[in-house]
Amino acid sequence: MKNSFRFLSLAAMNVMLASNVVFAHNIPSLITGEAQLKAGQHKEAIANFTKAIETTPKPGSDDLAKAYYNRGAAELALGATEAANADFKKSIEVDPTPVDAQGFKNRGLAKSALGDTQGAKADFIMAGSFGGNSVEEDVQNSNG
Repeated sequence: MKNSFRFLSLAAMNVMLASNVVFAHNIPSLITGEAQLKAGQHKEAIANFTKAIETTPKPGSDDLAKAYYNRGAAELALGATEAANADFKKSIEVDPTPVDAQGFKNRGLAKSALGDTQGAKADFIMAGSFGGNSVEEDVQNSNG
């Protein structure tokens, strides 16, 4: 039952992430990766986001945070939950106030899928502090 819940959670995350992709405009590989992510070409998108991460000139730039965030979304869509969690974490480190708190919310979803309900709850609460609108529901869902 718990595994089927996690599978359904991942499927729901894929749908949510497809509509919440963060778009950038400065790095060609980031732009290409975003188009591939939107088209469902997740492996190709990951390769372009990795290239964007490697070539972004400023460690604290907005483009770098977007590249990590979007790579996490593509990884999560492929079921690579641990890699996605790491990329969402890095995105939050680069930009601790992500637009609409999606970085915290998506990292919470990844943690929940990995069974880290306390970590997920903390991330959902943090997302709420930035204006997330369904945090209470997310916290309840993470408690299984």
